[in-house]
Amino acid sequence: QARETYAAVSGWLMDHFTLLYVGGVSATLIFLIVVFVSRYGNLRLGDDDDEPEYSYPVWFAMLFAGGIGTILMFWGVAEPISHFSEPPRSGVEPYTVEAAQDGMNFALYHLSLHTWAIFCLPGLAFAYFIHRYELPVRVSSVFYPLLKDRIYGPIGRAIDILAILGTLFGVAVSIGLGTSQIGAGLGELFGWSNDTTLQVLIIVVLT
Repeated sequence: QARETYAAVSGWLMDHFTLLYVGGVSATLIFLIVVFVSRYGNLRLGDDDDEPEYSYPVWFAMLFAGGIGTILMFWGVAEPISHFSEPPRSGVEPYTVEAAQDGMNFALYHLSLHTWAIFCLPGLAFAYFIHRYELPVRVSSVFYPLLKDRIYGPIGRAIDILAILGTLFGVAVSIGLGTSQIGAGLGELFGWSNDTTLQVLIIVVLT
C-alpha cells in the first residue's frame, strides 16, 4: 500500500510540476553563476583575515568524492542505459536513436552542473550564516534574515525537525539503493540470493 501511495503521489507531482522542478534548478544554477562572477564571489565564508585551507583542485576533489562521485560510479552508466531500454517520455520507442539521445540528456541533467547547484546553494547558505554570523550549525540558521532571533524558538525548532526528517528519509533511500546494488553484486559473485535476509545484513553492516 505504501509503495502504491508513494508511486501515485510521485506520478502526480511529475505530471503537474515537472517544469517547476527543471526551471527551479536551472534558475538556481544561473543564480550561483551570477554570484560567482559578481563582487560577492570574493566574499570570505569566515573571518575577514582567514585564508583558504585547501586549493581549488583539492577542494573540488573532496566535494566530488563526497558528493556526486559515488553516484557517477553506478548511475553514470545505469541511467542512460535504463532510459534507452525504458524511455521515461511517452511516445519514445525503446532502443531508438531518440531513446538514446533522451537517455544521455537525462543523465547529463541529473549528473552534471544541475546536481552541483542543488548541493551548492544550501551549502553556501549554511557556510555564510554559520561562519559569518556565527550561528548554530542548524538549518534554521539559514532563515535568520527572515526570522531573526525566532530561529531559537518554536518556528526554528520546527524547521530543524523537518530538516532532520527529510535528511533521514533521504539517507534511507540512498542506503536502500546502495543495498540493492551491493546485494546484486554479491549475488553475481557468489551466487547468493539477493533476498530480504541478505539486504538486512548489508544494511546492518553499512549502518
